[in-house]
Amino acid sequence: MLFMNIFRWEPGKTDDIMQVRMKESIPSGFKIIKEWVALETNIVFRLVECDDPVAMAKVSINWADLGYTEMHPVMASEDLLLLKK
Repeated sequence: MLFMNIFRWEPGKTDDIMQVRMKESIPSGFKIIKEWVALETNIVFRLVECDDPVAMAKVSINWADLGYTEMHPVMASEDLLLLKK
C-alpha cells in the first residue's frame, strides 16, 4: 500500500533532522518511492510503499522526538478513476 508521509519540524532542528536522515536504516517491508523537501519550510514529503505495520512503526519511531509525522494512505488518481467506471 502507498502512503504519503509528511514530516514537519521546528526551525533550528534542521541539522538534527539531516543527521538522523543520513543514518536512517530502512527495514525490510518499507520502500521509499520518492522523497521531497519543501524549500520554503521545514517539511519533508515521502512517498512510501509498505504493507507491514511493524516496518512503518520502526521508521516512524526514529522521528518522534524531532517533529510531527502524518501518514496518509494514497493511490494514483487514474487508478481511482478506473474504479468509478
